[in-house]
Amino acid sequence: MLDAKTIIDAFGAYAIIGVALVLLFETATIIGSFLPGDSLIFILGIMLSTASNGYSIALAVPLLMIAAIAGSQIGFWVGTKVGPALFSRRRQNWFFNQNTIDRSHEIIERYGPRAIVLARFVPVVRALVPMLVGMGGMSARKYFRYNLIGGAAWAGGLLLLAWGLGNIPEVKANIESWILGFVILSSLPFPIEILRDVLKRKKAASLRN
Repeated sequence: MLDAKTIIDAFGAYAIIGVALVLLFETATIIGSFLPGDSLIFILGIMLSTASNGYSIALAVPLLMIAAIAGSQIGFWVGTKVGPALFSRRRQNWFFNQNTIDRSHEIIERYGPRAIVLARFVPVVRALVPMLVGMGGMSARKYFRYNLIGGAAWAGGLLLLAWGLGNIPEVKANIESWILGFVILSSLPFPIEILRDVLKRKKAASLRN
């Protein structure tokens, strides 16, 4: 995986625009899944906390949110329009097959639209879910509603969190450790939701017996 700090340094004065473009590409395409979106948001937030005024963060929050939401909308559109051709019987392979559609549809049915929001915080999964949901037949209006929530929470919420932590000396002195902890914690909601559902179904099964 690419180093987030190196990517941001490469953009220089255009770091906000650069990170927004990376988030757009990461969330819109499966091949962009290798990009460190979580770390980019966290490091950018810390960097912006040193700005002399609030102009930079005021620009970054809506720009990153728009990029994250637009990227997932593109992924959803691809799933809706291109999905049937990719999953045609003659083109099926280890990933693009009917079984994948069935499993993704089952996940959405089981966890509901909150799966769209929670998937935002899991690398790779956040690029896959929009396409799979589009293939599963969810209405564009319903997906857009939950895409807004997920995009705002992930790109906007995490950026503001990092920006708020940026002025704490301990965070600046141990930025690598904080980034690692941040990525781990931000990935927990979806696995926890899955575990909660498994335990709930086990409990229901034991009560029936």
